Amino acid sequence: MKISILSGLVIALALMNHSGVAAEQSPAAGFTVSPKQCTTLKQGDICYLNLQVSWQQASQQNYCLFADEQKLHCWDSVQQGQWQQDFAMQQDLVLTLQTSDRQVLHNQTIRYAWMYKKNNSKAMRWRMF
Repeated sequence: MKISILSGLVIALALMNHSGVAAEQSPAAGFTVSPKQCTTLKQGDICYLNLQVSWQQASQQNYCLFADEQKLHCWDSVQQGQWQQDFAMQQDLVLTLQTSDRQVLHNQTIRYAWMYKKNNSKAMRWRMF
């Protein structure tokens, strides 16, 4: 019984999609950032990465990309965009896509990570005997 109901739903959905009865889909809004993490050997070291951002919105207008509060790039009267640049960071970085009136549409945090904790001790770590 469950199998026949499930197969009936699948057939109905396939027919709706094929006949054009299904609602027309608008382009989905999206925001993709790569990489999502930057890792250094030691805590406090500068982390270098090639930052890549792509996005898509349903409406055409002016958009700007920000890193924390710093403006990185703006696009005029578009629905989608791509941006790429080499970047250096020493702490977590928040990227946001905003409209021209500063409304935040998307945000993504790039994590700053390290392999070894910073050694703040100035004491000598070896002994003669």
